[in-house]
Amino acid sequence: MPQIPVVNNVDVAVVQDADAIRDALYRQAFGPVRWVECVQALKARGVSHIIECGPGKVLAGMTKRIDSELVGASVYDPATLAETKELLA
Repeated sequence: MPQIPVVNNVDVAVVQDADAIRDALYRQAFGPVRWVECVQALKARGVSHIIECGPGKVLAGMTKRIDSELVGASVYDPATLAETKELLA
């Protein structure tokens, strides 16, 4: 059972149930991404840093434009992992 709530980007619902997470991931494959609303929901829950994992920096950059108080970072290689670990320390 997941221990961390997940804000899914299909309907911006906060879910913790494994079946609900699987269902949201399925619907996400062919639904619009609601990143602005997800970022706002994360901030409302007290999140201050959003870390993007994988190639590219699009979501981290969008996060900063959506809300300049949030810290957005990208991890896509060992160097950016080290930088992000330092940022979060």
